[in-house]
Amino acid sequence: MPEMTVEASAADFVSEVVPQILLIGGTVMLAFTLAAAVACWLVVRRIRRSRKIQRNMRKGQLMVRLATGDQSKRQLARLRLQLQRSTEATERSLTAASGQGRPVGELPAVALNLSKAEQALDAQLHLAEREPDPQLRRALLPGLQKQVEQLCGLGSELRQSVLQTGHSISTARMQQVGSHLAMELDALQTWNRSYNSHHRQL
Repeated sequence: MPEMTVEASAADFVSEVVPQILLIGGTVMLAFTLAAAVACWLVVRRIRRSRKIQRNMRKGQLMVRLATGDQSKRQLARLRLQLQRSTEATERSLTAASGQGRPVGELPAVALNLSKAEQALDAQLHLAEREPDPQLRRALLPGLQKQVEQLCGLGSELRQSVLQTGHSISTARMQQVGSHLAMELDALQTWNRSYNSHHRQL
């Protein structure tokens, strides 16, 4: 009789504890799975939203296309890469100028319009690149190349304006620093003369 009681209590214990352990284990596994899914979703979302990562991925794809495909596809990829480099250089120039506190006037608005035009042209280049007819791609190339050269030239002029503004500011700052340094040196020399004359009197 006592053996049956022990077996019954062991069976009761197992029937009560095992489901609880399974429930707790399942809950923990579910929590870990949800956390991993959320972490993956956040990483993918961040990659998709990051312009820099997207730009680098696109640049890598264009570099691959430069090495593969027929000549017209390679030329179109080269034009897209040239356009992208011009856009990045313009953004860097404006960011540096703003970070240094230099006056940029309406240049950011001009750069925004230029960037929109570059994006539209990049979309046209992408469509031309995906065109299956090689003769049509070759026919589109001269016009697209001319547009890329025009936009890159405008970007270059904009960057030159930003750099010239920075050059004049830098010259003014250098003159300011030079005059401040001359004043400090003059003050040190005056102090040195008065200190030496006072020291001699002692």
